[in-house]
Amino acid sequence: MEKIITVAQVIVPIFVTVLLGVLAKRKSTFSQEQMDGLNQFVVRYGVPCIVFRSCLTADMGAESLNSMAMVFGAGLLSTVLAFTVLKKRYPYHNLPMLFVAKESGMLGIPLYMILFGEDQAFRMGVLDLAQAPVAFTVIALLTADTGENPTPASILKSIFSSSMVKMSLLGLFLNLSGVGGWLDCLGVLGILTETTDFLTQPVSALIIFYVGYNFSLDPQSRRGVLEVAAILLGLYVLFGAVMQGVLTLVPNVDAATRWAALLYCVLPASYLAPGMGRNPRDYTLASGVCSVMTVVCLAVFCVIAAIVA
Repeated sequence: MEKIITVAQVIVPIFVTVLLGVLAKRKSTFSQEQMDGLNQFVVRYGVPCIVFRSCLTADMGAESLNSMAMVFGAGLLSTVLAFTVLKKRYPYHNLPMLFVAKESGMLGIPLYMILFGEDQAFRMGVLDLAQAPVAFTVIALLTADTGENPTPASILKSIFSSSMVKMSLLGLFLNLSGVGGWLDCLGVLGILTETTDFLTQPVSALIIFYVGYNFSLDPQSRRGVLEVAAILLGLYVLFGAVMQGVLTLVPNVDAATRWAALLYCVLPASYLAPGMGRNPRDYTLASGVCSVMTVVCLAVFCVIAAIVA
């Protein structure tokens, strides 16, 4: 009975927050513009603060580097698959975005933080960082004007202009260079971590509320949505099995790293995917796929919470 209560303490707040988001949409409590503005604030400031704090204080090992390498490789393979084989059957402009990037920043880090705490968020943060080069390259390709090829310089600018990437790299630099230890000796590190902790307190709730607000599944596109979601789910299972297999070869892998890899594999595609479309048909498919995979992700999260709690 005690374990059931412990699991419920993790799961129930999430589903209540999702339902509040759905209810707010139906009651028109907020406009879409207001919700998007709130989400932009969270993504530009809240989540980068979490990643910075976590990367700054992280004790990174070989398992993190291995996970990053596998995420980067999987991103490349998924991109090739989406641009070649799958796009012939599903001719949607933004289809590659559903396969190249996961919502590890907006959803993965907050969910992982709920289970393991803010100080462990770097384990998901480094995976988000690993997918960034391929993801931003695909974004540059999808948003380029017809007939115009993005230059390497413009792609690099897109990557490094992301506040998430900037704060991740800054945190890692301060950590690995020893500057973080020096700041700790001066007492400055504690001020930084307490400030970021204060700023990030509402992040998880706001993001999960936003997920509930934007949940959608158009009946007219349901078949295509479910087919693409099924393909994604199959790839998630395959990739998850490979990651767990490789991590078994790394000595003394932390259990928290394994859970980060597993949760990453079941995350929905990036919520940027609908915005990469060029017509309502593209948007509807991507939005539906993201919604379905978000439900799958939350279901798996509940199972993980039941095991970890």
